Amino acid sequence: MPVKTVPLNLFLDDTSGNTTKKWNKFESCVMSLAAMPFKEQCKVENLFFVCTSNKLSITEMLPELVKDLGALEKGVEMFDVEYGEPVLVVGVVHFLMADNPMHAAVACSLGAKARLPCRKC
Repeated sequence: MPVKTVPLNLFLDDTSGNTTKKWNKFESCVMSLAAMPFKEQCKVENLFFVCTSNKLSITEMLPELVKDLGALEKGVEMFDVEYGEPVLVVGVVHFLMADNPMHAAVACSLGAKARLPCRKC
């Protein structure tokens, strides 16, 4: 069975339809294919919505997301029209994109708020 490796980029951010993020804040995760040229990655048709919530933080959504990505890393059997046969698709997370506050939340780091900030821990 042929194996296809698909590198993935994840983008995490808090979004809101309001002018301030204080009200109606949504934490979202979007995925794109890392092997595509950057111009193509940014097109709406090449962005894949993963999850969003206005009730849960990204750190609360992360355990389920990690389970799904772990299953994808082990490989999922799919049908390939080009080959006309089943293939094993293995998806690996290549890059995690986020702004500084979101990276700090995902890494459980206090960042600049820490008394003795350290880049190593």
